Amino acid sequence: MALSRRAFLACLGAGAGAALGGLFRSAGGLRREPPLLRPPGALDEPDFLAACTRCGQCVEVCPFDTLKLAGPGQGVAAGTPFFNPEEVPCELCEGYDDLKCITICPTGALQPVKQRADIRIGTAVVNEETCFAFNGVSCRSCWHKCPFTDRGAITFDDLLRPVISEEACVGCGICTLACPTEPTSIPVRPRSWPDVLRRGDASTES
Repeated sequence: MALSRRAFLACLGAGAGAALGGLFRSAGGLRREPPLLRPPGALDEPDFLAACTRCGQCVEVCPFDTLKLAGPGQGVAAGTPFFNPEEVPCELCEGYDDLKCITICPTGALQPVKQRADIRIGTAVVNEETCFAFNGVSCRSCWHKCPFTDRGAITFDDLLRPVISEEACVGCGICTLACPTEPTSIPVRPRSWPDVLRRGDASTES
């Protein structure tokens, strides 16, 4: 039976994804750029690269136009979905019954989560050198926008400076965009970042 065009492309993508994921594992990661922020529910980076078929369906279905496809400059990650919270954060499909990107993913590269608070895209980190609150200027922009303040994702110390909880922060990047400094003083560190550093790729942080 002849394959439909979409099925054929999906098969090609699956093969390419598996091959590139294998390269990522065997070479300890050929991509030298800092890891990308993945959609909610993404597998660990090597498994995500192997499972993702680069079909782009998650990008098309995202109701907030958050997701993009990585360009050829991203090496083995080319064609995979990511987002830049300084442009558009992940709104976690607020107002919708499900997380659209996870629901439409045909390969399991994006795994279901029980609730939005269980998402682990990454962790926000505060740049104390540029954060207004660490430099004597009253600012609570990140706290006001954070969707998980009730869980203590962002709190304040005795000097009213923001403190991020790694356990409660989901890495959506909403606080990143809300920060009034340029560049933002509260970027999101991808979940896979510590693994990259352990592989000796600390030079990508410079």
